[in-house]
Amino acid sequence: MNPQIKQKWVSALRSGEYQQTQRYLRKEDGFCCLGVLCDLYGKENNVEWNLANNGHNYEFQDKESYLPSSVIEWSGVEEDAPRINGEIGTLSELNDTGSTFEQIANLIEEHL
Repeated sequence: MNPQIKQKWVSALRSGEYQQTQRYLRKEDGFCCLGVLCDLYGKENNVEWNLANNGHNYEFQDKESYLPSSVIEWSGVEEDAPRINGEIGTLSELNDTGSTFEQIANLIEEHL
């Protein structure tokens, strides 16, 4: 993973600026950990979120739950749902099963 983007992502997860939500990159009330990375990409590259057809969550470059290829390439992560150390699981699984942004930031620092 690109070290500068990794640091921005970890800092954003710890900042308190983002409310955490589950199952989608972004909902009306918050972001998942992957959504935070998309939001950082969007701010840096002037890309907007779009409200999904259901009216409750958002899409980022036509993706609702996983990273689009542009964010994968920009950040240097290896896949659309980055895996932590094989046995731990994907970041989206950790996010959706109760790991806090702080815990996820620690794992990103340690393993990505």
